[in-house]
Amino acid sequence: MPAVMTCKVIVVTNCTNRKRVGEDAVTLASADMGGSLSSVAARWGKAIRKVRPSRQAQDIYVGRGFSEARQVTATLGGTLHIISAGLGVVGGADPIPSYDLTVADGANSLKPLLAKLGKGPNDWWKALTTEFGQQRSVRALLENNADTLALFALPGSYIALIADDLASLTPQQLNRVRIITSDHGRALVPEHARHVALPYDERLEGSSYAGTRTDFPQRALRHFIDVLSGHRLSIDDARASVSEAHARTKEAGYSGQGTQN
Repeated sequence: MPAVMTCKVIVVTNCTNRKRVGEDAVTLASADMGGSLSSVAARWGKAIRKVRPSRQAQDIYVGRGFSEARQVTATLGGTLHIISAGLGVVGGADPIPSYDLTVADGANSLKPLLAKLGKGPNDWWKALTTEFGQQRSVRALLENNADTLALFALPGSYIALIADDLASLTPQQLNRVRIITSDHGRALVPEHARHVALPYDERLEGSSYAGTRTDFPQRALRHFIDVLSGHRLSIDDARASVSEAHARTKEAGYSGQGTQN
């Protein structure tokens, strides 16, 4: 199969509900979440800037999904980047302050605030990157890593968060992107970027990469690299290889319930 010629690979994953946070962690309550979304983002930014960076981003997030993304990054000799609901795009080695905020379900979730304001996760991302600067956007990440293949392993909630950012990518930038998510997440990818979203589905659970719904994208990423050497494939060959791998699993008799994250 034709190879994709790249100088390096970057791995992009999501922040997690599980974090190593200190007593001074910025939360929704401490940042005062009343008013318009832009005013919330401004107060959030002010609260974040008051807290000194505590450790590297890659040492704050915990859980299997994040560990899988770190392992793939190490395997490929690449760099890790995180889509953070509280900070924008950050590098794994970037020192960041202690905070607790997510677009997923759970404590300190943005969902109640967004529902109250009649806004979506993409609206928060726009307000957040306006507050912290466009250098924290997905597009800036691609522009600053012009010679890379970017592997995005994200659940649907984080695809929804950066959907407008993905929609802003040029065809040339999208050629260097692979999006690994669930069936649900793939439906949230902007239409013009959907061809770079790989067809992973619940049949992954019939392989040695089985796990929970919350870590599905990162487990699929491991499969893509460890089993398929997908970073060496063109997008058409990558999609075909994933489909063929799933077909072999189906032939082996797996019947799953589906992944919705």
